[in-house]
Amino acid sequence: MRFASREWIDAVVVALNRHPDLGRALAGLPADAAFVVEAERPAWPADLSAYARHDGRRVVSWRLLADPDDILELEPAYVLRAPYGTWKGLLNGADPVKAALSGRIRVEGDLEALVRRSSYRYVVDAALAAITTEFC
Repeated sequence: MRFASREWIDAVVVALNRHPDLGRALAGLPADAAFVVEAERPAWPADLSAYARHDGRRVVSWRLLADPDDILELEPAYVLRAPYGTWKGLLNGADPVKAALSGRIRVEGDLEALVRRSSYRYVVDAALAAITTEFC
């Protein structure tokens, strides 16, 4: 499945929701986040934004945003922004904490809370490993 397509995001959400430790990973986090894949031409020609909500146990909804500026109206607790190549690296095993601390991925929100939950990376890794991801 093509990275960041509707089909791919649906599959990631299903895989995340199947993981028995997702609730522990989400515990105490605010209920919503947005993710922005920034343009990196020619591979990724335009910004893409997605918004997701959870209920403390599972991801309950997500949607692609027509315009990345829609994030301003939604005011999610977290916004994670990075160029396409950085997201690709993260999905291929790069350390997200190092990426955030080096500025390759920009986090708006409580970075400390995310770093404290870095031990739950295996939940996301397992979900992503269950999906064949195709990059541009």
